[in-house]
Amino acid sequence: MNLSLYLMTYFFADVSNNPELLQKLLEVLQDGEDFDCPICISPPTDIVITCCAHIFCEACILKTLDRSKSCCPLCRRPLSESDLFSAPQSSEPDGTGASSCGTSSSSKVSALIKLLSESRDQDPGTKSVVFSQFRKMLLLLEEPLKAAGFKTLRLDGSMNAKRRALVIEEFGATGREGATVLLASLKASGAGINLTAASRVYLFEPWWNPAVEEQAMDRVHRIGQKQEVKIVRLIAQNSIEERILELQEKKKQLAKEAFGKKGAKGRREVGVDDLRILMSF
Repeated sequence: MNLSLYLMTYFFADVSNNPELLQKLLEVLQDGEDFDCPICISPPTDIVITCCAHIFCEACILKTLDRSKSCCPLCRRPLSESDLFSAPQSSEPDGTGASSCGTSSSSKVSALIKLLSESRDQDPGTKSVVFSQFRKMLLLLEEPLKAAGFKTLRLDGSMNAKRRALVIEEFGATGREGATVLLASLKASGAGINLTAASRVYLFEPWWNPAVEEQAMDRVHRIGQKQEVKIVRLIAQNSIEERILELQEKKKQLAKEAFGKKGAKGRREVGVDDLRILMSF
C-alpha cells in the first residue's frame, strides 16, 4: 500500500483533550530550543506526541511501529496507533501582510527597527545580529524588517550544518547587495560559529541563564573582530522580562560569591551551602 495513502487512514486524537501531554508539548515548543525528531534527526513535520510524552514526525513513528515490535523508540514502552496524539493546529507566519502587521505594531519591533535604521544612517555597511530564543519570532521579524528596507538572513535550529555554514558565509560577504541583518536563534548560535562580520548585537528578549546569552554574544565579540561591538538588550518595561534580568543578576552574584572565596593558601573554596544555593536554580 502506498505510504501516503496508508498515513491517511489514521486519525489521531487531539492532544488538547489530554492536559498532561498538552502541557509537555507546550513546554517543548515554548522552551526556545529547536528540537529534532529522534528518528529522522530533523525538525518534525506533522508532530505526533506519544502517551509516554515523546515527540516524533507522524510518518517516522508510523514507519517505526509498522516495522518494529510496536514500542516507543526511546523508552521501549509498548505503543499502538491509539497511543499517538496529534498536535493542535497552529498558524505559522506565511509571509503575508496579516502576520507582519501584528508584529510591526509591537513597540519592541518598532524600537528595533529604529535602532537598526540609526546604525544604517551612520554607516550603510554596518551589520547586525538579532538574537531571539524563539524561532517563530525570527520568522515574524522578517517581514517588518524587509518593509523597512533591510536585507536579512536567518540562522536557526531547523537548518542542517551545511545550510548554517552557507548562511554564515553569505552574511560575512562584503558588498552593498549583501544582507546586513542576521536573525539568529540564541541556542543555534551559541558555539562553534564566527559572526565577526557584525558589530551590533540585539537581544530581542532575555534568557534566564546569562551564560547562554554570553556564548551567543561571544560569536560576534571574539578574536578577529576589528570593530567596536555594541550590544543592546530590548526589555519590555513592567513585564516578566524585568524579573528575568533580576534572576540573571542573582545567578551571577551567587556564582561570584561561591567561587570567589579564598582559603588561607589563596586557593578558591566552594562551600556545601554555596553549591546548594547554586543548584537550587
